[in-house]
Order: sequence, then C-alpha cells, then structure tokens
Amino acid sequence: MAAVVIQTTGFTLADPIISAGIGLFILPRTWGLMRQALHILMEGVPPHLDLGRIEATMRVAHGVRAVHDLHVWTLTSGKDAMSAHVLVDDLAEGQHFLGDLQQLLRERFGIEHVTIQLESDRSPLMQIGRGPSPGSDAGRRD
Repeated sequence: MAAVVIQTTGFTLADPIISAGIGLFILPRTWGLMRQALHILMEGVPPHLDLGRIEATMRVAHGVRAVHDLHVWTLTSGKDAMSAHVLVDDLAEGQHFLGDLQQLLRERFGIEHVTIQLESDRSPLMQIGRGPSPGSDAGRRD
C-alpha cells in the first residue's frame, strides 16, 4: 500500500507512517498474548477457575474428609490440569473416589487432566513412631 502511495504521489514518508500504524495496531494484541504465555509458563491458576470453589466442591464429595496441596494450572490454551492430595475415610474405595472426583471436576470446571493422591489417616506412613516406647515391656524377650 505504501508503495502505491509513494509511486502515485511521491510522498516518501508514507512508508514509515504506515509501518508505525501497523506496529501500533499489533502492539496491544502482542502484549495480551505475551501475558497469557507468561502466565502459562509460570503455571499460574487459570483466571476462569477459583481454587476455593474447586476445593469446596471436592470436599463435599462422598467420603472425602479434606483436600490439601491443591494445584491448578494451564497446560496449553484451553486445557487445564489439576493435582491434589485427598484425605478419605476408606482407601479400599479408592477407584470409586477417583472416578467420582474426576467426573465432578470435568463437569463443573472443565478440568480434564486430573491427578489425585488418596490418603487416609490410618495410612502406615502416618503411623511412624507409634510403636512401643523405649523401656516398655512390649516386644521384650527374657
């Protein structure tokens, strides 16, 4: 376009003026894309999701006692991921809990990629140090 203006009118400043106009048109759109890309790279919580609502929704699911270490981030534009630790009453029903929670998160929040670690306060890892106390008669052989 600038070439046509220069050739027909001889106005040589048309090229830098039109180039600057194109740059000003592109700049705000570029800034928005750069902010979105930086947010994704920093694994920030997607702006359309509320961690408090996600946690509250998970906590009211049958058998769930608590939720902690909840993280939600964007994998790529339009695809979100979530990971959490969930304290449940009975680990034996683990597959049932996982299926219900994954369906709940997909339907209510559109989160397709979900990683959940189930925990129970009866877990052996949480029982460390609860053996016989030193000096007690438990486990003693005479």
